[in-house]
Amino acid sequence: MSKNNSFGLSKGDRLTWRYEVIERIGAGTEGEVYKIREKATGLTRAAKLYFKSKEHNSKRFIRYARKLDALRDCDIVVKYLHAEEVWINDRFIYCLISEYFAGAILEDMLKGYRGGRMPPFEALNLIHALTTGIEEIHARKEFHGDLHKGNIFVERNGVFFRLRTIDFHEWGRTPATERRADVLAIARLLYDIVGGRDHYKKQPQAIRDICMGNRSDLILKKFPTVFHLRAHLETFEW
Repeated sequence: MSKNNSFGLSKGDRLTWRYEVIERIGAGTEGEVYKIREKATGLTRAAKLYFKSKEHNSKRFIRYARKLDALRDCDIVVKYLHAEEVWINDRFIYCLISEYFAGAILEDMLKGYRGGRMPPFEALNLIHALTTGIEEIHARKEFHGDLHKGNIFVERNGVFFRLRTIDFHEWGRTPATERRADVLAIARLLYDIVGGRDHYKKQPQAIRDICMGNRSDLILKKFPTVFHLRAHLETFEW
């Protein structure tokens, strides 16, 4: 692996005998994500390659794959297919194969808006889609744990948004604490996508009634669960 934390795979490179690389589509602290093609069928998939070795990642990778599989019926969760062990740079690493979702990463999508800020109505629509998806996860007594602009994929259909989210995390806190953290992350995401602190005072009341000045205590008092937030989004008056 290079100093830039990249495997450096290019179009046409083989990823096991079953897959070949189409393009690199993202990266994070844990690894890189590539768009790949299944050679036998021509079907498009996504592959997440983990920077750390198989031996170092084993327990965590298995927990993560099992979590994705357990949440496979949740529409917002990227659909896990199977795992591979890949020999790269003289060592085995884990590779997670999943569906390929054609949407853009939210962080990149925002660059298409003036000033990188999403208009309030669109932002509320997106946050409603995210909240509804996370509510499905919470209903299964699970959580996401790391929601941010870099791990949410977005596809637009008219006024609607379809989302997928990746990179679930388990920080060692209780599930109840993590679910409250998800609520805070959603409110913070709304705060960020409409422009953050520099533009917050100009936002309509519908935005400020959710972001609550980015104060965690006020947000959780009003929205103790993601259910309360989703209900608010579906019933507030403009």
